Amino acid sequence: MQNPSNKNRLKLSWLAILILLILSFGAQAAEISAIRKYIETEEINRFDKLLSEFGENKELPPGYELQALLALSHYPELKSVRIRFIVEDVGIPLSSRPHWPSLFRSAKNRTYLVVIDSDIDGPRDVLLLKNQPFNAQVGIIGHELSHTVYYLDRSFFGIAADAVCQFSNCRVNFERATDRRLISYGLGWQRYDHALFVRRRLAPSQEASAVSEEGGGAYMTPTEILHIIEGNESYPN
Repeated sequence: MQNPSNKNRLKLSWLAILILLILSFGAQAAEISAIRKYIETEEINRFDKLLSEFGENKELPPGYELQALLALSHYPELKSVRIRFIVEDVGIPLSSRPHWPSLFRSAKNRTYLVVIDSDIDGPRDVLLLKNQPFNAQVGIIGHELSHTVYYLDRSFFGIAADAVCQFSNCRVNFERATDRRLISYGLGWQRYDHALFVRRRLAPSQEASAVSEEGGGAYMTPTEILHIIEGNESYPN
């Protein structure tokens, strides 16, 4: 027969485990803060606080420091991770990847790059960060940081496989999974505003381009993003 004191200790152990699980769930829920719209004139007052909390080991992009910090605030895993934001004429609107010289280090000790293009000619200049609204800028930077969070769980060989993926059809699923991850971290509205802005500017005479259900490409349409937001409890109303 089991000693009554042992039974009590067992009950207390299970109670402690249950409390830890509840607290852990609450902490995770608190980390997800879905804001409908970031307004620059309001958020600038929080710059010093954001820099202190989320600016460790970060080389922020000149001219987009606040946007980058707001996006970083949604990714607690990246607080102490080394990230360099680079603004250059590179021919690709935005991209992100581990810095190759650091690739053989452990995931959290690598340096990650987020590269922002500074010059595009023609109508595609809508893809330049400098031509987008503030809230949309936070959203697309958040998309690139969603890649960075993903790389934290990838080995050298996994990242090499991801690089090969970019040259095949699997890139579609790769980018869409990135948007789903971003939404789960509370940046869905920002990504929605980005998708809506870009599609309306690229096809101003086709309203369907802004609200169509299927985009047929690697990046989600505004309506697809909305459907995921509607099914996420972190996005009230």
